[in-house]
Amino acid sequence: FMEAEAEGRRQLNFPPYGRLAALILSGANERLVNDSARALRNCVPQSNGVEVWGPAPAPLYRLRGHYRVRFLIKAKRTIALQAYIKNWLAQIRIPASVRRSVDIDPYNFL
Repeated sequence: FMEAEAEGRRQLNFPPYGRLAALILSGANERLVNDSARALRNCVPQSNGVEVWGPAPAPLYRLRGHYRVRFLIKAKRTIALQAYIKNWLAQIRIPASVRRSVDIDPYNFL
């Protein structure tokens, strides 16, 4: 099993052969969360070796009264993923009521 899993991850550039990050936007105002997600989608920086998937509703879309939208970012191991995300988030002003959470190489995707 371990050999098959490792080979599949290598072919797809998934960890540990590549990098993944989850960017989650959350907030009590559903419209603001979704508007912020669309605005971020419109300014995704183009970079060889980086794929951005989303926005999509997080698996737990509404959690404790907050709406959650998620992006997944897949990158080659050689990409400075934290710097890429920092530069991307700096391009747009997100309302203070919308929380941003970044998880590099997450263990789960909730």
